Amino acid sequence: MARRRLSEAIRWQIIGMHATGASFKAIGRQLGYHYTVISRLVRKHRQTGAVKDRPQSGRPRVTSEREDRAFLRIIRREPFSTSTVLKRAWLPNRHLSTRTVRNRLKAAGMAARRVIKRPRLTDDHKRRRLAWCLARQRWNLRTWRRIHWSDESRFLLHVTDGRLRVWRHRNTAYTPRNIRQTVPFGGGSVMVWGCISHDCKLDLVTVRGNLTGDQYMRHVLEPVVVTHFDNHPLATRPVYMDDNARPHRSRAVVDYLQNNAVTTLPWPAMSPDLNPFLPRFFFFFFFCVF
Repeated sequence: MARRRLSEAIRWQIIGMHATGASFKAIGRQLGYHYTVISRLVRKHRQTGAVKDRPQSGRPRVTSEREDRAFLRIIRREPFSTSTVLKRAWLPNRHLSTRTVRNRLKAAGMAARRVIKRPRLTDDHKRRRLAWCLARQRWNLRTWRRIHWSDESRFLLHVTDGRLRVWRHRNTAYTPRNIRQTVPFGGGSVMVWGCISHDCKLDLVTVRGNLTGDQYMRHVLEPVVVTHFDNHPLATRPVYMDDNARPHRSRAVVDYLQNNAVTTLPWPAMSPDLNPFLPRFFFFFFFCVF
């Protein structure tokens, strides 16, 4: 906790009270300071005849506490701004460095971090999500164990990362060992589908190109999902969960699931966070662990 600084007026008041015979503890109780603070100030006055602090070592701050508070209000309004933009918005008529801006952010406990992206939710989305959760808040473990959670994710065949850096000497940018070769449009992609439940995991399915309703039936539902569900008695058959992606909700897919007695879990739109099957995380474990 930062110490309270004594104003010059308070310091002279302390000196005056002590000159009238008041004790250190009496002065401290009246003004709200510890008696050792009073004694140090009186001793300094006896030795130097002054009450001001000596000049502090180091470079003085270029901004006041009031200006720092104004800066924090700006960053709360514009959290995505760069340090250069914040510097201009903060004190446009003052020559400040971006390092000063970063120092103030650091002092406030802030740091530049990766932005979490989430689907934009309308009020209707929020109401439907809440209703979905409330309708299932009393489900027991036995009911949840029947749910088979599925999802798919797209992977580039040649991953490119614009944040890649290379340690090199000057004028060696085009040296072959310093060049990262790229493929137009990522070199193609592959769609990977997976499904898990409390007790099992189904085989991964890879689909080249875009996933259509017909491919979803031929490559995913028929050989994997329906085959797995047929191995369970009708009374205890699992419940299949997939999201509202267009291939999942085509008329042909809906009819196919109904004709094969596959019960599906109703799913609110824009709700990937409600699915415990985090695709990239589980795909990594499917490939590398199991």
